Amino acid sequence: MARSTDKKQREPLSSYSILFIIIFAVAIITVICSFFTPSISAATLPEVLDSSVEGLIDAAEISFFLLILGGCLGIVTKIGALDAGITALVRKMKGHELLLIPIIMAIFALLGSSYGFCEEAVPFYALLSLTMVAAGFDTMVASATVLLGAGVGCLGATVDPFANGVAIDTLRQAGIEVNTGNTIILGLILLAVSYAIAVFFVMRYARKVKADKGSTILSLQEQKAMEQAFGTEAQEGAEAQEDASTPAMTRVQAIALALFGLAFLVMIVGFIPWQNFGVDLFTLGGVYDEAAGAWTVLPWSAWITGAPLGEWYFKDASVWFLIMSIVIGVVARMSESKLVNTWIDGAADMVGVALVVGLARAIAILMESTHLDVVILDNVSQVLQGAGAAVFAPVSFLIFLGLSFIITSSSALATLSMPIMGSLASSLSFSPDVVVMLFVAANGLANLFSPTAAFLPGLMMAKVEYPTWLKWAAVPIVVIGLASVVILTIAMMLL
Repeated sequence: MARSTDKKQREPLSSYSILFIIIFAVAIITVICSFFTPSISAATLPEVLDSSVEGLIDAAEISFFLLILGGCLGIVTKIGALDAGITALVRKMKGHELLLIPIIMAIFALLGSSYGFCEEAVPFYALLSLTMVAAGFDTMVASATVLLGAGVGCLGATVDPFANGVAIDTLRQAGIEVNTGNTIILGLILLAVSYAIAVFFVMRYARKVKADKGSTILSLQEQKAMEQAFGTEAQEGAEAQEDASTPAMTRVQAIALALFGLAFLVMIVGFIPWQNFGVDLFTLGGVYDEAAGAWTVLPWSAWITGAPLGEWYFKDASVWFLIMSIVIGVVARMSESKLVNTWIDGAADMVGVALVVGLARAIAILMESTHLDVVILDNVSQVLQGAGAAVFAPVSFLIFLGLSFIITSSSALATLSMPIMGSLASSLSFSPDVVVMLFVAANGLANLFSPTAAFLPGLMMAKVEYPTWLKWAAVPIVVIGLASVVILTIAMMLL
């Protein structure tokens, strides 16, 4: 009986509990600070309680996207297309499963470096969990592949318009010129080094799990959840029957899987801001009214959602996946009632994930409403007055890292922090190019472990608890962070 009690006590806190603890901790901090800093208003109990609902409202767009994606995923799963496709992939990669990891991580890293592919990576946690578990790994391998892959891309961002772009533009508006060539080169160096570190740690762990299932870092509770969600029994059965006795993928399953893959491909193309790279292929035929801020004549690619590919966000992706849910269901010859009920069941599986997104937003909302975020930003910059390059770079990195917990939007953080930090660097004759990349790298590193970052819903999909992720990822995150600081400190000394 005592052993049973101990096991229960060792169960990790859920993501919901952790987020609620942080919300109340922030509230207590504002109450204490309000006595010493008049500009900070003490959070009241109604504000604390309301922040959770306000967070859900603020995150409605991505939350509804997750629900609609869940419905689409439910239909594809019901058809058996994913199981059949994964079985075929595992057989084809037999003996070479580890090659999936660096390839997928490289794709996500390039997407992260080009346009900040983080929130957009959330749908891939469940999809990759199915693949990795079927290949003999666990869902931590899947989570690390997605999160570290996309994360190091954001850390080594080269042309991300939401991080690099806003930071550079903000500095220029403050009269500080930035050499974009230097920022791209520094981004590529950071990307290459952090990618190599991430791949090393993920593959090392994957080899251990592949060789010995008992070496998994997942708790018994998480392993049971993984079994139920991603069917390791089916994977073991497939390994035992690797001859031709297993039924081949049907034509309907193949078409459904192809349509599902097309849905993700179009979503990715829709999210990439092509016009920022001088590509106007998807806006051909359109007429944009600058004064009205809207298309008076829609481009050819805007027929789906009213927004051309390259200007999509989660509302547009939601419309697209809703359409594809119906198309896939029709291809599978589902009846109306079966299609609707299957879609609802799939969406229901995502409700918990959608709630986590809103609770994470609540933290930022509470900090903003009490002015805690602005006060912290104004005061921390004073620490760097009179510092040398060897001190300025690491301390700036830590400041940006801390601020990334408070201000979750990279664009908002760049807009608020760059005028202060950029001007400070300029007055000390330090390169603004490196300051931009210090911000980008620190913000990218925070995306790997901050409880307010976008990955929590993904971990929930993969049945990995937040404390378990921190336990596994602590060492690679520290190594990546130290490497980034060293690279940027050297750059600060040279430029």
